Parts: sequence; structure tokens; C-alpha cells
Amino acid sequence: MVMTWLKLIGYSLLGEFSAVLALLGPQSASLRLSLFLSAHILACVVLAMLMTAAFPKSYVVKRRTIFGFFFGIGFFIPILGIIGLLMGLFYFRFFLKEGNRTEFSTVSLPPFMTEGSETGPGMGEGGAWSRLKASDVPRQLRLKALLAVSASSGQNASRLLQLATGDSDDEIRLLAFNLYDRREKVISNSISQTLQALREAVNPLKRRDLCRVLAFSYWEVVYNDLARDELAVFFVRQSLEYARQAVELGGGSDPALLVLMGRLYLKQGDVERAGEAIRTALEHGVHRDRVIPYLAELAYRRRDFEELKQYFQSDPLLRHKPGIGPVVQFWMG
Repeated sequence: MVMTWLKLIGYSLLGEFSAVLALLGPQSASLRLSLFLSAHILACVVLAMLMTAAFPKSYVVKRRTIFGFFFGIGFFIPILGIIGLLMGLFYFRFFLKEGNRTEFSTVSLPPFMTEGSETGPGMGEGGAWSRLKASDVPRQLRLKALLAVSASSGQNASRLLQLATGDSDDEIRLLAFNLYDRREKVISNSISQTLQALREAVNPLKRRDLCRVLAFSYWEVVYNDLARDELAVFFVRQSLEYARQAVELGGGSDPALLVLMGRLYLKQGDVERAGEAIRTALEHGVHRDRVIPYLAELAYRRRDFEELKQYFQSDPLLRHKPGIGPVVQFWMG
């Protein structure tokens, strides 16, 4: 194979050398031009074929296009073009090592994108609030706003549902009562079933997982503003109690559980334990952006305003996030 390549290279060099000699011969100008073109074209064709064959297959789209490209270089740049093609030929044939292409792969979403991966309800809280309060808005739009609110979670959503329970429109009022009651029943049923499973569980790992579920379920009641005053205090205590049990049963390295404990301690006003829980969560891999608001709140309760500003400065995107955005803008200007 190598000998064949060397022979063809020799033929192309001989053809180009003959073309140069034809230009210097004693024949007439037209004959010299004809001899030059014949020999030159032959040399260019041979070299273009060799270059096309040696060109890496992963870069070839159409063989004819590649052949025409190399032929054009050799033909329109006599002598120097042939020399350049020969250098390229030796490189592609004897020195270029074509490796396997690295295929594309998927990567997991960064932590700050996890909470935004779900499709939104189609209407924000502001739009839903304005439609629910406006009595002149058509009923269908107000019902749509109410359903959009029910698809979200959090205290604002629960308060909007509570607002709708006092609406003058009977249909909207009844739907709001139904949605609010359904939200509470879903969490209550989950707590009841998990408590029953916990009573029957013997395996420590199973009990740990059930305690974790209970901790988050009780917290969800508080987070969704489904319990107030003394009842909210009770649910916070229950959530914290089951979170502690989960940690004692081997969940001490669960960053989400540790962050929850930090939030519960903050709810109780225990700044020292809240800070300890959040710092432990950071040590176990929770993303810093997720706990910056809680660290800032801890600094505020300690009246360490310089540290609070440092936390806000470490995440410039906080000022654009709903809820905490206005707080950051107030402190950072």
C-alpha cells in the first residue's frame, strides 16, 4: 500500500516536472502551453485523488467537493500548490492520528435550576391577585386565576385562596373553599398514613425515612399557611421532633433535612441552633445559593449587618428573585 502511494506521488512529481520543462522547451508557444497543461492537469488529478483518499473520513461530506478543492489548489497555484499538497498529503497519511470522537452526553441541572424545572401554572400570583380582587372581571377569568393559584404552593397561594373564600360570587367562593380544604386534606392524609406506617415499622432505615417524610409533611402545613397561632407552633414542634429522630436514625448527612431543621429553629427563634444546622448542611453538600437567605436572616437577628450585606453581595441574582428580591434591593441599594 505504501509503495503504491509512493509510486503515485512520484508520477505526480514527474508530471509537474515535465510541465515545467515543457514551458522551457524550443516548441511553439501553443504547443508548449498544451504540453504544460496536460502534464500539470495529470499531476493535479493524481495529487487531488491521493489527498481525498488520505483526508480524515470524519471531515468528509462529499468526496467530489474535497477532490475539486484540492485540484483547484494544485491547478491554479502551479509548483507551489503541488508542493503544498504534497506536504499536506504526507501529514494526513503518515502523521495524523485520527482518534474516536467524544460523543455528546447529558449533565444534571445545576442546583439553582432544580426548583424552576417544573412548568408554571400559566398565571403569576400578581395576575391572580388582581383578577380575584376585581369584581368586574369575567367569571371565567377569575375561575382560571383561582385554579392557577391552587396549582402553586406557599403562604401567598393559601392566602389568595382564603381571600377567595370571602368573594361575593357563590361559585368562586365554593370553589375556593373546596380547593383550600382539599389542600389541607391531602397533607393530613399523608401524615396519618405515614404515622401508621411508622408505628408498624421495625427496620431503623425504614423508620428514618418515615420520620423524614413526617418532618417535611408537618412543615408543609406551616409553609402553606394551613395552620396559625398555637396550631402552627404545634406543627413546627412536630416537624422538628421527627427531623431530630430522622437524624438520630442516620439522617445526619441529609442536607435537605438539615436545612429544614435550620428553618424550623429560625421559626422558633433559636438562632444558634439554626446556624449550626445550616452550617452542617453546607458541610454535607447543600448548594450555598440555597441557604444564603437563611444565613442573611441569621446575621440580621444577630444584628451583624455587615455580614448580612456580604451574603447578599455573594449572590447578585438574589435581587431579581421574587420574595427576597425587594429585601436585597433595600439593603444593597
